[in-house]
Amino acid sequence: MMIFTCEEHIDMAIDEYVDETEQAPDVMFVDNSEKLCRFCEKKAVYAVGC
Repeated sequence: MMIFTCEEHIDMAIDEYVDETEQAPDVMFVDNSEKLCRFCEKKAVYAVGC
C-alpha cells in the first residue's frame, strides 16, 4: 500500500496507513513526481507506505 500526499495532508496519510495495516509506514520524499495527493489532488510531496 502506497499513499501519495501533499505537505498539508501527511498526517492524514500516516493515520490512514496505520489504521489499515497496523504498522508504522516509511515516509519518502517524492521529487519531481507527477502523482497527486490522495486527499486534495495537489502535487504529491510524500509517499507513505512500504
